[in-house]
Amino acid sequence: MATVQRQKFSDAVFGDQNGNEAQDVLYGVSAALRRNVWLDHDRVGVEGVSYGGQLSDWLITQTSIFKAAIPIAGISNLISYNYMTYYNQYEQMEFGAFPHQGNLMDVLWERSALKHVAKAKTPTMLMHGENDSDVPIAEAEQYYIALKDVGVETIMVRYPREGHGIRESKHIVDSIDRCIDWYVKHFH
Repeated sequence: MATVQRQKFSDAVFGDQNGNEAQDVLYGVSAALRRNVWLDHDRVGVEGVSYGGQLSDWLITQTSIFKAAIPIAGISNLISYNYMTYYNQYEQMEFGAFPHQGNLMDVLWERSALKHVAKAKTPTMLMHGENDSDVPIAEAEQYYIALKDVGVETIMVRYPREGHGIRESKHIVDSIDRCIDWYVKHFH
């Protein structure tokens, strides 16, 4: 029975990236803060890698609950991503159509964090491997520029030789240290 329920849940978000699943995350955070009075509302951050990075990019355009964000290797623009990656059938797999079919181009832009960047207020540290062929670094670069344009405190950390994920020991240590420092700085 549990497998059927998980499949139903997965099917419910098909073609709905940055939609109801993002609302589920916000609902979960809200519920955790309500139910656990010991949680500090002024020390809530968001961080994720790959799709988690994409969702982190998106969430900071939808709410100001997070005091710091660290998106890592995330997609910020679903349209540009489709035309820069070797996964150029990603949208077809995730949405059931190619971007040029029907109104999918409009849907992809609507669900791109870049479109909503003017609503972002959360201090954001973007991290990305320079050799990431899964999610090209241009996804972080354009979001970094957009965040700067709208006045959000932001920095971008580029890791040379790294792909989709950080593997070199000194880069792993560096990323952990930077994440801790970012949260310490913004969780007053």
